[in-house]
Amino acid sequence: MSKKYNKEKPEVVVKEATPEEEQARLNKSLDEIKLGKYDNEKPFNEVVEEERSQIFSTYKKSRTINNIITAIVVVIFIASMVLFVQFKGWGQIVGGVAIGVALVFMIVYYILTRNKFPDTTKKYIRAFMITTDKYVFDMDNLYDQTLFFEKRYTNEQALNDRVYKDVIDTASRNIVEGTYKEKPFQCGEYALYKAGAKRGQKTVLFVGKYLTLENNLHFEDRYIIRILGEKDTDAPNDIEDLTILSEQNKFVVYGKEGANFEKDLGKDLIDNLKSIECVGALLNVNIVFWAGRTVAYLSYDDSVVAIPFDHEINAASYQQLKKNIADLLEILVD
Repeated sequence: MSKKYNKEKPEVVVKEATPEEEQARLNKSLDEIKLGKYDNEKPFNEVVEEERSQIFSTYKKSRTINNIITAIVVVIFIASMVLFVQFKGWGQIVGGVAIGVALVFMIVYYILTRNKFPDTTKKYIRAFMITTDKYVFDMDNLYDQTLFFEKRYTNEQALNDRVYKDVIDTASRNIVEGTYKEKPFQCGEYALYKAGAKRGQKTVLFVGKYLTLENNLHFEDRYIIRILGEKDTDAPNDIEDLTILSEQNKFVVYGKEGANFEKDLGKDLIDNLKSIECVGALLNVNIVFWAGRTVAYLSYDDSVVAIPFDHEINAASYQQLKKNIADLLEILVD
């Protein structure tokens, strides 16, 4: 007896990805760039300057061309309007056609060029980060340096640190992971914002480098250490439950009232942190210690946090950044 087959197509059910599956897909798509050692014969700032001057030259040329084309189209449009309004018959036809051609040309030109410069800029930013990160993270006892070009920090990470509160938005980029003396760490650029005085306005809470790593400390709650520079910027605002345990020479320790920070953190650690100076591009340092986790917020000026476009890179600021990170890793890795 022959079997009967159902020729109707079975209903296709599309299964929605779980949050875990979606996160796994996102993790696989992350752009991981192995940094290794800085092995270029040229100094890092010269390599960056070659990339920067090239894109800036392209930008100026593109802007000049855009201005010329816009001026020509405006002249044609005005002349066409004069023909269309002042003359009847063929004058109106010619004027109308010219207006239409000018508008179509502008639309086509915009479509063809709208992604050209943003794509070029993204390539420059990528090249800038790779070059500077290779230089900054090329140091003794540091291994497996990897730049995660697409990875970003979240609002929750900052809020969980309990250094800043009222964070409504964040921006981040240039996240590097590595191993220092067998201790994993992560370092990236981070900006935190709170609500401003006016509706829709945002105010900066912190902008600079964000360094995280594990520790072997054991105590209750947290400590926050502030190392101040000449300008008292990016001050922590999540300290209502803490008190000042020590304050001397721009070195401030916050903790629970009655807590023994020298015992919990170690006198050597405290003394070593006092050697850090906030000068030059480094404005302030805020470090929060939890049992098992250390987070450092390093506030920098624009010579570090802004990617140079219309001016050369400040090599001295990046030399200082490299030293700051090396010093902090050496102090904080126990």
